[in-house]
Amino acid sequence: MGMLGEIIRWIGISLTMLRARIRRLYRRFVARLLRRDELVASSERKFSSLIEYAPDAMVIVNWHGHIELVNEEAEKLFGWTSKELVGQNTAELVPESFRGAHRRDLKAYIASADRRPMAQNVELHGRRKDGSTFPAEISLGPLQTDQGLLISATIRDVTARKQAEAAVRDAEERFRTAFEEAPVGMALASLDGRFIQVNRALCEITSRSREELEATTFAAITHPDEVGRDQDEMQRLIDGKTSRYRAERRYVDAAGHAVPVDLSVAVVRGAEGQPQHFLAQVHDITERKRFEGQLQHLADHDALTGMFNRRRFEDELDRELAYATRYATGGAVLAIDLDHFKYINDTLGHSTGDALITCVAQIFRARLRATDIIARLGGDEFAVILPRTDAEEAMVVAGTLLSALSGHGPLEGVVGGPKRVTASIGVALFGETPRTSEEVLIDADIAMYDAKGAGRDRVEVYDVAQNGRERMHAGMAWVDRIRDALEEDRFVLHAQPIVALSGDLVPRYELLIRMIGESGEVIAPGAFLPVAERFDLIQRIDRWVVHHAIEFLAAQKLAGRPIELSINLSAKSVTDPELPAFIASELEAADIDGEGLCLEVTETAAIVNLDRAKTFAHTLNELGCELALDDFGAGFASFFYLKHMAFDYVKIDGEFIRSLPDSLVNQLVVKSVVDIARGLGKRTIAEFVGDAETMRLLEEYGVDYAQGFYVGKPQPLEALDVVQLAFATEMVSSANQ
Repeated sequence: MGMLGEIIRWIGISLTMLRARIRRLYRRFVARLLRRDELVASSERKFSSLIEYAPDAMVIVNWHGHIELVNEEAEKLFGWTSKELVGQNTAELVPESFRGAHRRDLKAYIASADRRPMAQNVELHGRRKDGSTFPAEISLGPLQTDQGLLISATIRDVTARKQAEAAVRDAEERFRTAFEEAPVGMALASLDGRFIQVNRALCEITSRSREELEATTFAAITHPDEVGRDQDEMQRLIDGKTSRYRAERRYVDAAGHAVPVDLSVAVVRGAEGQPQHFLAQVHDITERKRFEGQLQHLADHDALTGMFNRRRFEDELDRELAYATRYATGGAVLAIDLDHFKYINDTLGHSTGDALITCVAQIFRARLRATDIIARLGGDEFAVILPRTDAEEAMVVAGTLLSALSGHGPLEGVVGGPKRVTASIGVALFGETPRTSEEVLIDADIAMYDAKGAGRDRVEVYDVAQNGRERMHAGMAWVDRIRDALEEDRFVLHAQPIVALSGDLVPRYELLIRMIGESGEVIAPGAFLPVAERFDLIQRIDRWVVHHAIEFLAAQKLAGRPIELSINLSAKSVTDPELPAFIASELEAADIDGEGLCLEVTETAAIVNLDRAKTFAHTLNELGCELALDDFGAGFASFFYLKHMAFDYVKIDGEFIRSLPDSLVNQLVVKSVVDIARGLGKRTIAEFVGDAETMRLLEEYGVDYAQGFYVGKPQPLEALDVVQLAFATEMVSSANQ
């Protein structure tokens, strides 16, 4: 019993201890279970928070493809609520056309789940609740859970990025098209000048293939004389000191020909402003250069003969004078004027005159050295520069030219018979003493007029010692004296009466210009007008006359005194396209129309440019002015101009008036002119009337007006008898009543 009791007690104690241990183990197990549940709960909360606050849409999907969990961004992206999404198949979030591929991809992913970055090797799209779709990037990741495999999908709407990428592609395509199809050459080049990309136009400009150009540099196709000229400017572009560089350059094409181009270069910079490469535009300006050359040729050359004109001749003379002064080489200028050319032009017409000038130019050219410079200064005037020539040599050359003219057979065919064409030549020498082109030309002109005065068809040399320094100074001084007189308003107008031979009581005057010298003396126009004509001062003088004539006419109109004024215009003014506008502005400033103002134009002036003369006449008629054809009858061409131009008066040349009582020929000419003018509705004026018998015959022939010393001598305009003008006004008024 004792032993059995001990055994039973031990068993009892053991059972008690076992129960206690079991309870401890249970409590420990329960504690572990509770702690695990807390950890799981905590992990779930952390995971939920991670999903909820993720910046992208997140969708948790089970291996059946059903949605287990979504975050707020997913709700916003797809337009469904969380309750609507959970339990749905993910195919609902995919456009119908992509669902088959979506199922295959999901099945394949579950078979070998691994982490995949967004949009790896696949074009993805999402579908919203409203049925709209959007491009998407999706990143997939496996999640192993007690429930099995779950798939975490991070979804991002990339619509904005796709649009930006499309915009970039469009911009690149537009640039590529514009670059390639541009009508001008274009190139992208590295900063060291190597071509990166060129377009078709640049290939055409340089006659090289695209491959050839893209394997070379700008320097390689630049003309050797211009290589390196762009280097400093290119560096300024790189440094940001300038935004664009532009210059005219010459490239060399594949055949070795120079091609003129207009080059424009800019720098293309990166996002940080660092220079990356050059963008160049290249315009082929071959045609422009050709036209510029033609225009320059027209500006420098006489259209009829192809010789240099006055402007270019004076430039060449200035250069030759500077050279002669520096190196004491010497030289000579020939001033050549054809003898009696006006009469050839008048009697045979300006077409014959032009043909004669052309032929004379060819004769002169053939007898001059290649280094000699010849020009047509205007009309029948030529000039020649003989570099490094002394007086004796210049005389030989001049004599050769005269002999060639007088002995040249072809000229007979031009002038219509065995008529002899001659010229007068003046020679002016120059050397190391500084001279201006004006001074030398005036010297040559003085010598040329000496040759004419000595009988024509000869050569005279201007000699300072022979003619005296006073004459040399006076010759050059005329240009300065005329300019000073214009600046100081030292010109005056004289008025010579034009008397009506029947009926017209309105007083008429022709205004004649005079210059007042530095000492107050009155200088006749013959002393300064030829110089003014030669050195392009005549237009300023004509405008001075127009201004003062209109001013006087306006004063008489304001005083109620009718008057008619005639003024002479030079050939250069008649062909000046700006003169009509000047006359119009002067009339407007004086607040009068052109009635009472008559402008006299010589036949020579009309010959210079008939079309401009016709336009000039038409404009004057519109302003209310009248026009007179001066020196009418000197040549048969006069009747051509009478027919084709809108003249109001015909002034019969004084050659037919001076000896009218004693010349049957003159009488017949005057009668014929009067008959023709009257038939055309034009009035006639006879010049140089010197006696009573001439006046009587003019009245008998029906001439409308007379002018000359017998009728009245010129007198200062301001000295016109105001009483006489007032009386004339009263007579006109009475006659009108």
